[in-house]
Amino acid sequence: MSENKNLIAEDAIAKLQELVKNAPTCMFSTGLGKAPFHVCPMQVQEADYEGRLWFFSGADSTHNAQITADSRVQLIFANNPDMEFLTVYGTASISHDRAQIDRLWNRMVEAWFPEGKDDPNISLICVQPALAHYWDTEDGKLITMAKILTRAATGADIETGVEGDLNV
Repeated sequence: MSENKNLIAEDAIAKLQELVKNAPTCMFSTGLGKAPFHVCPMQVQEADYEGRLWFFSGADSTHNAQITADSRVQLIFANNPDMEFLTVYGTASISHDRAQIDRLWNRMVEAWFPEGKDDPNISLICVQPALAHYWDTEDGKLITMAKILTRAATGADIETGVEGDLNV
């Protein structure tokens, strides 16, 4: 069993930032109105003070085109070693803000945009979470695994983690 711990405002943003920092790569889904929807791995560059998630993206990419048609997105994060998981449903917008591009730029991004910060194909995607849900362990992976084994062996009802909604 998991303890349910919903978080709001600053607590929710702090938890979102912690989980994204521990697992910055997510499966980023667009085109949610049709099956199969488009999914690709993308790396968060920042989870900002308002809980928005920022990504670099090619202006000519499939996900940019789909965001232009339908701004709804679903992001799925998994930090398997620490048993931390997060799903975010929200709306995405595309930005070409030069100051934000300069601020978020790093050497890893340069691998995708070899022309640098002035690459004409560079854009940012900003995701504003509408709904987010997380699953986490409170005691770390080893203790959680011991609790699961104890529950399996004894049938005892043991708290193995925590989950909840993040209302940012």
